[in-house]
Amino acid sequence: MRSNTALVAAGMLAAASTVVAQEFGVDVTKGCYSAVNDYVFNTTYIYNTDGYCQKQCAPLGYNAMATTKGTDCWCGQTIPDPSAKVDDSLCSTKCAGFGDKTCGGAKYFTVYTSGLVDETLVLTAGDAASSTSAKTSSTPSATVSVAPSVVTLGGQTVIVTAGSAVSNTSPASATAVNSGGGGPNKAAIAAGVVVGIVALASIAGGVFIFIRSKKRREVEDEYRRNAAVSSFIANGGKPPMSSGGASSFSDTRLDPVLAQRRISDGSIADNQDYSRRILKVTNA
Repeated sequence: MRSNTALVAAGMLAAASTVVAQEFGVDVTKGCYSAVNDYVFNTTYIYNTDGYCQKQCAPLGYNAMATTKGTDCWCGQTIPDPSAKVDDSLCSTKCAGFGDKTCGGAKYFTVYTSGLVDETLVLTAGDAASSTSAKTSSTPSATVSVAPSVVTLGGQTVIVTAGSAVSNTSPASATAVNSGGGGPNKAAIAAGVVVGIVALASIAGGVFIFIRSKKRREVEDEYRRNAAVSSFIANGGKPPMSSGGASSFSDTRLDPVLAQRRISDGSIADNQDYSRRILKVTNA
């Protein structure tokens, strides 16, 4: 039972390998080269072949590859420069994994396309360099004339002389060069500094006024409390409206007779009604 499971697993792995190999096109031999300058070393494998190297380079997005010393695999994006191409007899080392093919030499590389794209789309190193140079040179240079200007900063007058600024950026970017000689605008910087100082001074003044007003209110409240305490003590511990212990007001509920009497504060309870006479009954 275990052996059958192993056979099934081996069959699945073989099928998967076949599928992976069919995902890419056929690798095409481009010749023997003495150098592959922009290539990256991938691996050393005892069973190395061009097919094995393809499985290492194509999935990583490389358009080309190379084998050398029979066991080493290298990956690159372009076919090496034609000046590095040598006679095929120098790449006579047999591939370690398949003796019917050669995998470079001791110091030489057999180069292939990886099958990731059509072989006609894979550029040589010289063509790729020319293409990059053409893209770089296609960006126009912009020359911006600079007028002289006078800027006052920190009490000193700075004279910016006339000149020109050359930029490798696009014309749209060239308009961003300011009129201060290609450097920062000193007038704008000075204005920004002044505005910042004014803003800070305003904030500091506001904080000072707030603190001063708060302290003044605290002093006034303290003065009122002290005045109230002094008045209370001067009146003998009685409310300020009392004078000499005599009541300064009359209760309309009091009997007219009682209202003529001098009554001390608090001698009659306010919750009693004295407007009606109380009749007393006695035994004859």
